[in-house]
Amino acid sequence: MPAANVTGLEGVASNITFLDQCTLEPYSLNYASLRYIPNLGANAAFGGIFVISLVAQIILWFSYRTHSYTFSMICGLILEVVGYAFRIAMRNHMFKEGPFLIQIICITIAPVFFTSTLYLTLSRVIAHYGIYNSRLSPKAYTIGFITSDFLALVLQSASGAVAETANDRATSKAWTNIMVGGLVFQVASQAVFSALAAEFFWKVKADRKHIRSTNWAYGVPEKQAGDIDGFEDFLKWFHVLLKPVSGLILVRSCFHVAELVDGFRSKLANDEVLFMTLEGGIIILAMLILTVFYPGRYFRREMWKESGWSGLRNG
Repeated sequence: MPAANVTGLEGVASNITFLDQCTLEPYSLNYASLRYIPNLGANAAFGGIFVISLVAQIILWFSYRTHSYTFSMICGLILEVVGYAFRIAMRNHMFKEGPFLIQIICITIAPVFFTSTLYLTLSRVIAHYGIYNSRLSPKAYTIGFITSDFLALVLQSASGAVAETANDRATSKAWTNIMVGGLVFQVASQAVFSALAAEFFWKVKADRKHIRSTNWAYGVPEKQAGDIDGFEDFLKWFHVLLKPVSGLILVRSCFHVAELVDGFRSKLANDEVLFMTLEGGIIILAMLILTVFYPGRYFRREMWKESGWSGLRNG
């Protein structure tokens, strides 16, 4: 799409026709994609953290071989690195749409790969502790929620790109509303996943209590061989991994709804401190949890593989 024609607009020199001819020195940021110049230090630091995490994920993969988990993490981290690299590039291209669109699309899409690691992990936990305790099969969890997230994020990215490049406010507002709708759908999907996961673990806990009672009545000692380092240890791991990460990404998605409900030109959408805190900061914290509490530490290589789709016949 051609750059916007800014001939005759206030603050624009008479020899300037298109927006991408503008530079920072003589022109107001009111005509730029963002109303602020991205902070070099903060964006470089965030990008560096994601690069270090990317290397850590590769090292962990060599140790534990949790292929699907690592693939999802690497995809998300690469998108984050590209997104923050283009935020830095925007400093010299504030009036060009390309760098802005690349950074917002990459940073918006990246978290879907982090949430997919939760779906992949929970599907294996369900296979391990009993499919009968879950409302959905392991495959349904993974395929259903990953599909839901991708539909929401593709909708957000596509509508966001059209809204940003629209030539009139009415069109931009209409597509921005569609983008917000995609965000709301994503928030709802994450809330449903969290509720279903909580119900599953409540059922597992009740089921194990019943088994212990039955075994005690018949004088059968409880066996822990089927546990991942014992059920209580696993529950602690689950609480540190799934619940906080789900909550953090949910907060991040809610921020984006509030940020864009009034469009890309709103005050909230142009507050870099809030963006770096409630987007970058939250995703870094979630990513660190996903890295430190790597599931390979609790699932043996064979257990992760056997609990996957290839090891399930009734999933």
